[in-house]
Amino acid sequence: MSEGKDYIRVKRRNQTFFIHTTPTDTFHHIKSEISKAMNGQVVPAKMRLYVPTATTTTADKESTGKSEESSPIPDGATLADHEVKNDGVLYLTFVKDWEESGGEDGSVPVDESGWENVDIEKIS
Repeated sequence: MSEGKDYIRVKRRNQTFFIHTTPTDTFHHIKSEISKAMNGQVVPAKMRLYVPTATTTTADKESTGKSEESSPIPDGATLADHEVKNDGVLYLTFVKDWEESGGEDGSVPVDESGWENVDIEKIS
């Protein structure tokens, strides 16, 4: 790995993206890198990133969705702002209709019901 470059793991359901980062990278930049890795299938505006909390990471909890403790990270925030370090983990969700709307920017839901739940499959 090149000097000054770290990586983070971004998890969604049974997928994991490994993204090379620096502490000053914004969350929008990370979403753009994920979009590139998916060949533009999902635009950054239709993604949300979350920093794991005790509520979102409890392996045996029922999949009840997002909690008040796990709110989406603003695009302009940096990894350093949220203390995400090398080999850190973020959670990713998409707009529920992303497959139908594809890479189009379109409208983005304002309320939580239009977004996927944070749902990470545990690999045994």
